[in-house]
Amino acid sequence: MTRSAAVVAFSILTACHSPSARHAAPTTIESCDYQVALSADGRARVHASCKADGPIAFRVAAARLSRRVHASTPEKSGRFPAAARALDYEVDLKQLAAGGHDFDRAAQVGASFVGTMSSVLLVPEPLTTEIPVTVHVEAAPPVVVSVGLRRGPAADTYQLMAHEIGVSTYFAFGKLEQKTLELAGAKLELTRLDGTLDQSFDDIGRWVEKSAAAVRDFYGAFPVPRASVTIIPIPSRDAVVFGKVLPESEPGVALLLGEHAPRHALYSDWILVHELFHLGFPSFFGEGKWLDEGLATYYEPIIRVRAGLYSELELWDELESQMPQGLPAFRDGLEQAASFRGIYWGGAIACLLADVEARRRNPSRGLEVGLRALREAGGTASEVWSLKDAIGVIDHALGAPTLAPIAESHARRGSAFDLAGLFSALGVKRDPSGVVELSDSAPLSAVRRAIVRRR
Repeated sequence: MTRSAAVVAFSILTACHSPSARHAAPTTIESCDYQVALSADGRARVHASCKADGPIAFRVAAARLSRRVHASTPEKSGRFPAAARALDYEVDLKQLAAGGHDFDRAAQVGASFVGTMSSVLLVPEPLTTEIPVTVHVEAAPPVVVSVGLRRGPAADTYQLMAHEIGVSTYFAFGKLEQKTLELAGAKLELTRLDGTLDQSFDDIGRWVEKSAAAVRDFYGAFPVPRASVTIIPIPSRDAVVFGKVLPESEPGVALLLGEHAPRHALYSDWILVHELFHLGFPSFFGEGKWLDEGLATYYEPIIRVRAGLYSELELWDELESQMPQGLPAFRDGLEQAASFRGIYWGGAIACLLADVEARRRNPSRGLEVGLRALREAGGTASEVWSLKDAIGVIDHALGAPTLAPIAESHARRGSAFDLAGLFSALGVKRDPSGVVELSDSAPLSAVRRAIVRRR
């Protein structure tokens, strides 16, 4: 086509299609409502509807769910058109759970099910950050339901924002045991799925409550007004197996607990305290994983020492033996770390160094002073902050640049660091037989003692 012919063709097209037709305003969604009916066979039947000024669609929150959603309109590449601004669909959680014991998708234990709300709630499109969602959940007896979302004003209703659906918290239903733990103004909703456990639900409740109280004492208050802990029994295991936090719309912890875990295995384990610690620190997007996990890794054993669940010698033995795993990431740049060792232990080195630097100025004002200030400023697990802003609040509370210089030297690039020299200055040494000894004559021994002292 010649240049002149192209101009003529363009003129014809623009004459036939007005600017308003070519550039129709996108649909704006005002709000959405989900009616979720759960049944004993593991099915979730959902009626989703939105108030909008044009056609909308719903899509799965994760690609793995696309073949598990059966809707009233045909799927197109993971999306379900809903020109009438409503969609009826069903998710078979029993079928979803058959793909493996993955509670981030769905898991079945006896006559109970657990999963994330993102496995049941489709995401409305076009998506913005300003779409409030109401979820009504119902089930016919004897099915019991536990939903970790933020409670709504009406019974059995919950609230979140549409953009939170992909990381929305856990829910469970079926044969469940439940209790509420009161934590000086906060509530911890404890749920136990069906399945055999050697420990009674009351004993498990006391362990969770003691762990939560230790985290509360660290922050000065329990990190959030309400959170959930879901206990998932694991056959034939004798320990706490794994745990994970999902932050939205209220944070929830899912905990895999071995069927034969004895009492001492509960109170000597680190996982629950680690996950509960996360509730008091904000989420980041595409950055700062080293600080998020590094803080939980560093402070978890300290919190347990202060609560009488771990000894000071055990703490320093653990840190001195495990932290060297994070040195390569600390030297090369923590933001580039991809391994568990680099992220968790490299981040923990940064937190130990920041704590020591703060306590050099004032032994009673460690890094945790900044963390408490961040929590009080709204920096909890359900909120997304920038790494720069979080560090800014922490250092402001400490009265001097503390964490920022460490991030500058070790986050995006990295530099050499004498970790062994730091432990030596703290008075942490390993004798020729491999036993850790603590020296009170070391230059920073007062700092070391202050780190484990209760506030």
